[in-house]
Amino acid sequence: MSDHKALLEVGIEELPSSEVQGIKTQLKERIERSLDNNRLGYGELEVFVASRRFGVLIHGIELKQSDFVEKKKGPSEKIAYKEGEPTRALLGFLRGSNAQIEDVSVEDGYVYVQREIIGKMAEELLPQVFSESLSSLDFKKPMRWGDGTYRFVRPVKWITAMLDSEILDMELFGKRSSNKSRGHRFFFDEVEVSPENYFQNMRDALVIARESDREERTLSEIRRIESDIHSQIPVDEGLLAEVVSLTEYPTAVLGNFMEKYLSLPPEVIIVTIKHHQRTFPVYKEGKLTNNFVAFQDGPADPLGNIRLGYEEVINARLEDAFFYFEKDKERPFEQYVDGLQGILFQRGLGTLRDKTERTTALSSEISRRLKAKSDELFEVERTALLAKADQITRVVQEFPELQGIMGRIYAEASGEKSGVALGIEEHYRDILVPTTLTGAVVGVSDRIDTLAGNFAIGNIPSASKDPYALRRKASFIFRTMHHLGWKLDLLELLERALNNLNKTSEETLDSLKDFFSGRYEAFLLERGFSMNIARSVKMWWRFPYLGVRAAEAISEYVKNEDFNDLLIAYQRVHNISRGHSGNSFDGSKFIEQAERDLLNNYLKCFDDVMEALERDDFEKSLQLLTSLKPHIDRYFDDVFVMAEQEDIRLNRLGFLKSVDQLFLKIGDLSLLLEEERV
Repeated sequence: MSDHKALLEVGIEELPSSEVQGIKTQLKERIERSLDNNRLGYGELEVFVASRRFGVLIHGIELKQSDFVEKKKGPSEKIAYKEGEPTRALLGFLRGSNAQIEDVSVEDGYVYVQREIIGKMAEELLPQVFSESLSSLDFKKPMRWGDGTYRFVRPVKWITAMLDSEILDMELFGKRSSNKSRGHRFFFDEVEVSPENYFQNMRDALVIARESDREERTLSEIRRIESDIHSQIPVDEGLLAEVVSLTEYPTAVLGNFMEKYLSLPPEVIIVTIKHHQRTFPVYKEGKLTNNFVAFQDGPADPLGNIRLGYEEVINARLEDAFFYFEKDKERPFEQYVDGLQGILFQRGLGTLRDKTERTTALSSEISRRLKAKSDELFEVERTALLAKADQITRVVQEFPELQGIMGRIYAEASGEKSGVALGIEEHYRDILVPTTLTGAVVGVSDRIDTLAGNFAIGNIPSASKDPYALRRKASFIFRTMHHLGWKLDLLELLERALNNLNKTSEETLDSLKDFFSGRYEAFLLERGFSMNIARSVKMWWRFPYLGVRAAEAISEYVKNEDFNDLLIAYQRVHNISRGHSGNSFDGSKFIEQAERDLLNNYLKCFDDVMEALERDDFEKSLQLLTSLKPHIDRYFDDVFVMAEQEDIRLNRLGFLKSVDQLFLKIGDLSLLLEEERV
């Protein structure tokens, strides 16, 4: 492998952490693709991103593009030559191929030209590779600067582009490439670099360009503080990634806030110091302390100015939270419910008070269908009533991340039962299935109301847009109903929700059916079922728990030897009856013994399948349907379905449609014909 290296570094203004992952992924993909397309060999691509720069170091790059033989097919020999002389068609082909008549060969009745293409040098190709790759990057929020000519993630300050010790001739965004980078903005200006020693060059200038190295330093700094003060500093992975992306030379700063704020709920303190100030809370023997660990970008701060700045901001934020928390507690939590009348939920869907009433009504309906006890019903209704009340409190208005959490805290302080308090918090969670009946019922009711309402007013997700996160809400409903084993009809609950909104219409209901069917297929795919099986049982979206049971049973049955018998039996019935809409038939009009035999076995099988499905025994149902195969085979051997006599033909088609629909009670088995057996 070559030992040559190429370097690209783009210096920019402060890079948002939200763009980091996209840049890393795209830059690697685009440069690899461009190098491959240009037949320029290379070893490893090392992409690096820091707060004021990003780029790539290419290890083992070849100095020259590989040579290759180009062979182009031209017109047929009959068209290329006339009486042994080249025609205008052949001459035009030669001009377009930059070839001469002596380069022509004839194979299989066609003319070809073949020539050896000598590879270009890497120093000529790399500027194009780098420029095209950078220009094609997509960003969430790009910027324009200057006169608006340039568009990039942030204004470009410098470009470094080199092949070994040579500077590549490249200009982009009004900047000409050089062998100069810039060190830490407060301590260094220009720094001469090389591909061979780039990362060390930058470290000497107080810039740790590699993310992995910055993460290692950040963790080392946290462990140093832990050791110094004999405490514990849990590492939040998301916060760690933010610190790494926002700094170039991270150094820990230990600070503290006033002890009186420890009387606040820990969640308030943590959201203040972690989410708002990007600092790590400190614990001692499992208890939150008034210390925190922040990170500055640069070496140590001997005068303590950075520490004082963090302490001033955090104390001010906690003082606000302390004041708001004490004021909020002056009123019983229930009194905040009336204030929801003044907060718009969504245009066209009323206020949060209106939503609370609808959610309460639907929660009561679900509880009754689940046969909840009277005390459970009371707690569910109480949870639904108080679920959004924390939206009125000053703490949640100041710290929206605490919605639900503060609802639980205020409910506990007002003497509400633990199931009610925890249910308020859990009903907000989109990822985790609630552990309480109250949180599960109210969470599902809340999302059903939101979905029904948005579809009723035309806010239907598209392939690229879902501003109200309706797909995520549908996933919560499926996940919760499946995990808790609820055998409730989701379609009936959607109809009830539309009725509560006074917006019932067939068009809205049809849109909801299509949406939930598609989302249920995605839900099954996420659970690891194959595409064919997910599609075959997505009609079970109305009963998410049963749909998973059906998918599990089919997945196991596919492995059995009986699987082919089941499919063959179903396929014969399904293919001939698929175009027939009705399922009515008169068994007394059956003429052949084979059709009477299938009828008798079908009727018995029907009763047995329905009984098995009542027990959620999909495995038994599949076995019962498979038992029809010999009777179906005999039927098609002895009975001519498409008889000329119309009444006989329609009667037989109606009967076969009924048999087809019995199979469909488990799933659309026609979609399993291509299912691979393990």
